[in-house]
Amino acid sequence: MDSKVSIVWLKRDIRTLDHEALKQVEEDNSNVIVIYIFEPLIENYGDFDIRHWRFVYQSLIEFNSKIPITVFHCDAKNAFSYLLQKYKVKQVLSYQETGLEHTFDRDIKIKHLLKHHEVKWKEFQSNGVLRGIKNRTSWDARWIKSAKKEIPTIDTSQVSRQTIQLKDHPFLLSTELRATLSAPNKNMLTGGESQAHKMLNDFLETKIGSYFNNISYPEKSRYYCSLLSAYISWGNITISQIYQACENARPKIKNKMSIDQYMARLKWHCHFTQKLEMQTNIEYKNLNPAFDHLRHKKNKNFVKAWKNGETGYPLVDACMRAVKETGYINFRMRAMVVSFFTHHLWQPWQEGANYLARMFLDYEPGIHYSQFQMQAGTTGINIIRIYNPIKQSYSKDPRGEFIKKWLPELKSIPNELVHEPWKLSPLEESLYDFKLGIDYPKPIVDIEQTGKYAREELYKAKNSEQSRYHGKDILIKHAKKRNAKRLGKGSKRK
Repeated sequence: MDSKVSIVWLKRDIRTLDHEALKQVEEDNSNVIVIYIFEPLIENYGDFDIRHWRFVYQSLIEFNSKIPITVFHCDAKNAFSYLLQKYKVKQVLSYQETGLEHTFDRDIKIKHLLKHHEVKWKEFQSNGVLRGIKNRTSWDARWIKSAKKEIPTIDTSQVSRQTIQLKDHPFLLSTELRATLSAPNKNMLTGGESQAHKMLNDFLETKIGSYFNNISYPEKSRYYCSLLSAYISWGNITISQIYQACENARPKIKNKMSIDQYMARLKWHCHFTQKLEMQTNIEYKNLNPAFDHLRHKKNKNFVKAWKNGETGYPLVDACMRAVKETGYINFRMRAMVVSFFTHHLWQPWQEGANYLARMFLDYEPGIHYSQFQMQAGTTGINIIRIYNPIKQSYSKDPRGEFIKKWLPELKSIPNELVHEPWKLSPLEESLYDFKLGIDYPKPIVDIEQTGKYAREELYKAKNSEQSRYHGKDILIKHAKKRNAKRLGKGSKRK
């Protein structure tokens, strides 16, 4: 066995299967230290919530039962400086992480540190997302190749025998933090590799046939969706594992459209993550500068009402309370609450994006900020969608089951009236022991007026010469080649 030590740095890849870094140290037959770093850099950033680390911690506990892991609570540079001082380090192995600019900057610092100590750092491609590309030429074909790659088998018992675990070092988790991370939350999913595979198997065996017909409904989606998004985001399972499991299951599934739609969404996941990989400033900067003059003024009362689920629009409020308690709402409802925040409340999308990043247990930066800008209408290349929360309520929660589950103050109101409680007559309010403005807030805006205003302003910006000018480059960079022709040939700007 090599006397030098290899370091496997876990980030968003907390699993023991389909893990190329672990496979390499197994084949090298070298000593290895597997580390995870709970970084103050991440903890103190605007997109962080303790629910994320709790899911990670649960995942690490399972990982540690198979392969010993060393956990640090400090800046990454301090952890690596300590390890470089204590051991002769042969190499660092990790997966590429598509994160925000502060994690990219951190990686650059680690790269310089390792180079100074003449230590190689090998990063493996994650979920078909490509680093360093300038446009989407051949991206689809390369993604399919990645999804269908041969999945490496790993002898975890062999890697475990090679692993050195540091049980005593200067950067241990504090007692308080460990207690916080250990505290269960019965309303949220539990992290871990085995749970991810259990949910995948259950989905393909019992739910996939009804998936496509139910994904838009806030209550039904909690049963018929795979709920694997959090497990993908934190790396308990890979896109390749899910894709190939779907391919194997497909011949047995009668509803081919349902499974094909699900598999298409696996590619969609990586498509949007790729956008952040190629352009990190979409976290805070409009993709299309033609929209820079819109929505600068923040209304604190509007923001607070939206966050707390007190806007007076039942489906919006139910969604906001549900995501706060469970970390999850389905995609259609995510689009609706973002539309309400950015269009009807006319608030800067960045404020809403950071809040929901903290709330989503399945927070994936690349998908999150790309989708937020799409729904906020600031790309200039996508259809502007201004959701009517009343129509969505009647259509997607017709019996008011989801609404009443999360807004108990509306439980006494008949199903057919729960979507628009402001229409109750004084007699009906008395009959149902309910008072609008006391038991539940009045609508904070008139969506007919706000929707009209937002539509006019957004289309004015989208149809401007500036929007079309920048739209050409956006399509060339982030869209398929055939889609990039929609606005004609791109500009020659570098």
